[in-house]
Amino acid sequence: MVFEPRKENYREAVRSLFKSIPIHRFLDIRLDEIQPGYVSAFLKKRPELLQQHGYFQAGALITLADAVAGAAAYSLMAEGENILSVNFAVSLLRPARSDEIRGEGRVIKAGRRLYFCETNLFNEPDETREKIMAATITLAVI
Repeated sequence: MVFEPRKENYREAVRSLFKSIPIHRFLDIRLDEIQPGYVSAFLKKRPELLQQHGYFQAGALITLADAVAGAAAYSLMAEGENILSVNFAVSLLRPARSDEIRGEGRVIKAGRRLYFCETNLFNEPDETREKIMAATITLAVI
């Protein structure tokens, strides 16, 4: 689906929003690509983000998924509008074991009050591009 941003400087707006969220800085989630209705970002492995078997802990992965979904939705919003996550459906498909996790968030429906997003996470680098997590996230316009 092709979306048109409602503000001219949508990329800078997404960068600014992303930087303003403390947990994004704390986890060091790094933005990559920003397009209307699509955002990708990376989360680098470090000991504080791992569970007992050395894989990324689910909470860190869900935070990455929420970050890219929220940023994708925000890229389409008008001046003065903001977002709030209201629902998550998450499937952890395989262990997040690589040195870096790539998150991709995409708007699948942009409504007046709700945005429906799809997020996929991948081990990076991974030539097979196997998903490690799939999520649908609903965000409210506030």
